[in-house]
Amino acid sequence: MIRQHPISLSFPLFVFGLFLATASLAQEQDEDWSEFETSVETIAQDELEESNTTAAYPDEPPPFRRRIMREDITVRSKNLRLDSGKKIRLVYGTPKKAQNVPAVFVLDIETNILANAPTFRGLNSTKRQQRDFLDASYLLRSPFGSNMLGNGFAVAYIVADDLETIRSARTPDWIGIFDRVRDLKPVDGNNVFLFSTREYANLSVYLTSRYNFSGFILEEPGYLLFSSKTHEDVIRKSDKLSSEEIWRRTDPTREFVYEKVFSRIRTPIMLIRNPDSAGYAFSEKTLISKLNQTRSYYETIEVRGMGRDLTVFGGSTNSGVIDVSPKVSYYPPTVSKWVYEIISYMRINSSVDPVALRDPANMRSWK
Repeated sequence: MIRQHPISLSFPLFVFGLFLATASLAQEQDEDWSEFETSVETIAQDELEESNTTAAYPDEPPPFRRRIMREDITVRSKNLRLDSGKKIRLVYGTPKKAQNVPAVFVLDIETNILANAPTFRGLNSTKRQQRDFLDASYLLRSPFGSNMLGNGFAVAYIVADDLETIRSARTPDWIGIFDRVRDLKPVDGNNVFLFSTREYANLSVYLTSRYNFSGFILEEPGYLLFSSKTHEDVIRKSDKLSSEEIWRRTDPTREFVYEKVFSRIRTPIMLIRNPDSAGYAFSEKTLISKLNQTRSYYETIEVRGMGRDLTVFGGSTNSGVIDVSPKVSYYPPTVSKWVYEIISYMRINSSVDPVALRDPANMRSWK
């Protein structure tokens, strides 16, 4: 078997033509948003295809990262103040001039990593333009953000200067943020999804019990939810233990928390699972068992092989508690399968049909 080597985020992706256009007039409902465009791909006008859009029905797994043309997207950002007094920024990308598009709110630790990545300042760019560019980089550099946006979904997330600021957000803050996304003019309010990587499993599962989404996509966490302890020894032995033994050897009180939270979820769930992962049997006897017990509406997608790898400099990926932004590496073939399943799931469960952006990779190169 050939081992796939992870691609670090520091690997050059493609040349970003920095820079951002100045703010333009926002839509009537969004007057307090700042708007800018990101230079991602350009192509000679006489070589453009007749149509700017294609049907969002991929026949094969999408590319690891989706190339996007700058004139096809609009990105807005807004400063928000949390109840704690701390400030965050809500970033929102949508196909340009689109109406009634389905949206996905993303809880991925990489949104904040990319927004705070060191970068160079281009000629004639202001600090505000540079910050806006970094805030939007998840839409362009992440395999999840770029493919979701490229396939016609509005993509929203929050960023801050550090993880502690995001962690200070409380339930009313999150509900207010979700309502803002749902009420934006381009978004069809009946088609808002939540996508979460495993680092935010505790938060995303809880929020789904308090807010109705069109669908909830979760990377299987592989650790005990709602607990700060890792229980790694139990996880390693979970294939030989019963559910009762696992609860007894970890934290029996968490079993009732699982039941309480999952019994309140009315949102359909898609769980991305890796049968080869160390936490697969553990989740089968805790998470899956409780989903069945509470009669939750869920489905699972199993993709073999590691998709993402985190190098953690604070906290532990096995506990769901991370103190410092980690380094994220990807295994492109696996992640491409994830993206394909995620987009297919959202498209099937959306009552409005997303329209994919044109893909420069499929267009004739200009001479």
